[in-house]
Amino acid sequence: MEKKIKSLQACVVILTIALCACVYKISALESRISQLDYLLDRQYDRIMSDVNSIYQNVDEKLREEDSLLSLVEAEYGEFHPEDYTIDVTVKLVPKLISDDMKLQVSINGRSEELSRTGNNFVGTIPVDIYNVGEQMLMTIETAAGIQTQYLSDIQVEYLWGGIIPSLYYCDISGDETFENGKYTLNGHLDINCSPVTDTPDVKFEKFVLVTELNGKEIKREDITEEVLNYESYPHGVYWRSEYNMECEAVEGDELGIYLEATDSLGYLHRMLLHHWKVLDGATAEALDGSEYIYNPNGVQIFP
Repeated sequence: MEKKIKSLQACVVILTIALCACVYKISALESRISQLDYLLDRQYDRIMSDVNSIYQNVDEKLREEDSLLSLVEAEYGEFHPEDYTIDVTVKLVPKLISDDMKLQVSINGRSEELSRTGNNFVGTIPVDIYNVGEQMLMTIETAAGIQTQYLSDIQVEYLWGGIIPSLYYCDISGDETFENGKYTLNGHLDINCSPVTDTPDVKFEKFVLVTELNGKEIKREDITEEVLNYESYPHGVYWRSEYNMECEAVEGDELGIYLEATDSLGYLHRMLLHHWKVLDGATAEALDGSEYIYNPNGVQIFP
C-alpha cells in the first residue's frame, strides 16, 4: 500500500512538472505569436506606406505631364489686417512659350496680370487668409486661344493658421442638475488657443465669458488676467480652472455660455463653450461649437 502511495506521489510530481513545462511552452508560444503578429503588422504598414508612396509619385508625375507649366513657385509676403489678406507672389514658367503670351492669376474675385522677364512670369496677388475651398486659377492667353489651370501646388487655403490666433479647443464640462427652478453646473473650464508662428506680435489680449439665457445676456465676466497669467506657453495659450454657475430656469429655457476673445488686431473671436436646454424632459442637442471671427466693425469674416 505504501509503495502505491509513493508511486502515486511520484506520478503527481511528474505530472506537475510536465504541466509546468506545458504552461511555460504555451506562454512562450503565445509570446512568439504576439511577436509575429507585431512584425506582421509592421510589415503590412511598411508595404502600405510603400504602396501609398508609389501612388503619390504616380499622381505627381501625371500632374506634371498634364500641367501647362514647367515651374510653379510662390512666396508669402505682407499681411494686411484691414482686409485680412496676405500678398502671394507667384512665379510661373510655361512649358510652351510664345511672344504674344500673357498670363493672369485670379482668386477670391481678384485678378493680377503677371509681368514677363524672359520665360518667367511673376506677379503678386492678395489672398484672403480665411479662404476655404478656392484654388488659384491661372489663365494663359495667346493668339491661338485661352488655356486655364488651377495652381494646386500653391497653398492658398487656411492661411490664417500662422497669422491670426485661434480658439483651438475651448469647453466647459462637468455635472449639471436641473431641479426646483434652478440650473446648476459644476465642472471645469478649458481654454486652448493655437500658436501664431508668422506674426508673433499678434496675440489674444482679452478674454470674456458671456452667459446668455434665451438669447439675452445675463452675465459677462472678464477673465483676461487669470488666463494670461495662468502659465506661460511659447506656442499659444492654455488655461484650466474650476467652473461653477447657477441660474434660475424653467423647462424650455435655453442657456449658452460663450467665450469672446479679442486679439491685438481688434478681431473678436467667439465660441460656444456650453449649451443646455430641456424640452419635454429631454436635453436638446448641442449647438455649433465652431469659432466665429468678426472684424473690428462687427462684420463676420469667418466662417
